[in-house]
Amino acid sequence: MSKTLFAAVVGVGLICVGLAGPAFADDKATIQALDDTFSASANRGDATAIASFYAPDATVLPPDNSVVTGAGIRTFFAGMTSAVDHLKLTANDVQRLSNDYIREIGVASFTTKGAKPTAVSASYVVVWRKVDGGWKLWTDIFH
Repeated sequence: MSKTLFAAVVGVGLICVGLAGPAFADDKATIQALDDTFSASANRGDATAIASFYAPDATVLPPDNSVVTGAGIRTFFAGMTSAVDHLKLTANDVQRLSNDYIREIGVASFTTKGAKPTAVSASYVVVWRKVDGGWKLWTDIFH
């Protein structure tokens, strides 16, 4: 490859990277705002609102090794909200995978409900997928 052609290819690549950067610069803020709304829904005990964060073909993989999909997502979170209080999701690492997918790694902190509340911290990985112009949870794994 000639030096001129190589320089042109590298130049175009750098321009594309430069143009792509600002478009995705707010991904972490966008995802954290969604996490905050999700947490507020959980803290209200609103399983229907929580379920609305998930894509129609989403999969939730909770610590008990079950696979939760479809209408089961609302049922799962109805049970969770009855046992958890003060949920806070913190997005630690947000990476754009493509125009339609974002991977988030974060920490969930909450207090268990009951006679002896316990503070819990857990990690999670989720993949957000763009659906009808908005971000929806597509894969949710936590432990």
